[in-house]
Amino acid sequence: MKQIPPELFRLIAETHGYADLEWTRSVPIPGDDDFPVLQLPETKLEYVTSRGYPIKLEPRRYEDRFLLFVQIESFEIATHDTAGWAIPSKYKPETDEERIAHELGFDEGWEDASMECIFICDQRFSVFWRAALKRERFGLTVFGTESLYPVMLGKREKSAIEKILSKWSN
Repeated sequence: MKQIPPELFRLIAETHGYADLEWTRSVPIPGDDDFPVLQLPETKLEYVTSRGYPIKLEPRRYEDRFLLFVQIESFEIATHDTAGWAIPSKYKPETDEERIAHELGFDEGWEDASMECIFICDQRFSVFWRAALKRERFGLTVFGTESLYPVMLGKREKSAIEKILSKWSN
């Protein structure tokens, strides 16, 4: 697993921070009495039902720890069908956010998506990510909202979760 440079790890930890276990929930939905949900604070996610919320995941090693870096983005569902997939050409990152996105591979994605938040998950989140992987999805919401957005896990996300879970189980 690729090592994250110490200066970049400190920058991410200081500007974005770690996830809080209080954000994890399980709720009953039809066919699943224990569905995994991330319930973020409003300071991390501006949640509206007219938006879609794709995620990006990147497992990395920092010193002797294995961490999962998570980025949640959003886009307007009504106009998303016209968006393309953007792969950046070679560039030199100029801002801290560009350096973070470049290092973690978060600079590739939907053209119409904008970043909502980044956070770091450590081994304490293995139960949540294992449950999400098993279902190939999880729910996303914010505190005080009755609605869940279903985040589907594609091949790339499942691979990242499998990689980090294999390290967390050792």
